[in-house]
Amino acid sequence: MLLIAHRGSSGIAPENTLAAFRQAVRDGASMIELDVRLSADREVVVIHDRRLWRITRRRGHVRRTPGVELKSLDAGSWFGPEFAGETIPSLEGVLQVLPPGIALDIEVKTDGDRRRNGQMAKALGEMITHGSRRRGLLISSFDHRFLARFHRMYPGIPLAVLYMPVRDLGRSPSRLARRVGAGTFVCSRAQMRKRLVRDAREHGLRILVYGVQTLHHLSSMERYGVDGIITDYPARMVRTVAAKEN
Repeated sequence: MLLIAHRGSSGIAPENTLAAFRQAVRDGASMIELDVRLSADREVVVIHDRRLWRITRRRGHVRRTPGVELKSLDAGSWFGPEFAGETIPSLEGVLQVLPPGIALDIEVKTDGDRRRNGQMAKALGEMITHGSRRRGLLISSFDHRFLARFHRMYPGIPLAVLYMPVRDLGRSPSRLARRVGAGTFVCSRAQMRKRLVRDAREHGLRILVYGVQTLHHLSSMERYGVDGIITDYPARMVRTVAAKEN
């Protein structure tokens, strides 16, 4: 089972920062999930929210702020004083810092950004194809139009389709994945059902589940037979899985 660190080890370090990513490596995560958006000058930066306030206490939107300014903001103090000075990293910086053996799930955020999806697709695709020798890369998104466009532009890069309950209600994993060229289906723990696993298996799809935070959650997902979990606490999950295997 893949043990994926959600925004890094975000249960014990500020999400989407180098501190959280380095902690995830120390915790033994097999993959790190992170979120990316485009800055005002089209730099791919690592941040979840469209607005800056929650993690920086600065007003403004990511899409309206230049990359150099975003990368100067304190994105660690909100989590704890020991993380003061942790900044919003660029994706390029993350790719350079993390060991090539650590796989990445890059979740693309486009909500609130009216710029054409082709801008993000081009910036992200060129960076991955020209600048990274990483062993495992996965591009995921709730924006299925973006995924379809990205697949047309860079058909060789693996994709994951994220399930949105209201919009995707009644649509099977295979249908959603087929429309965008994805090989992986991702949903939350609360959304997981046996029929989703059955459909994914019948069509050769991998299933990842986010929101798995406790050992009870882990056991439940193991019973479903999912391929990987996305958690804020990878160390806890790594220890449990290792103990079961021994």
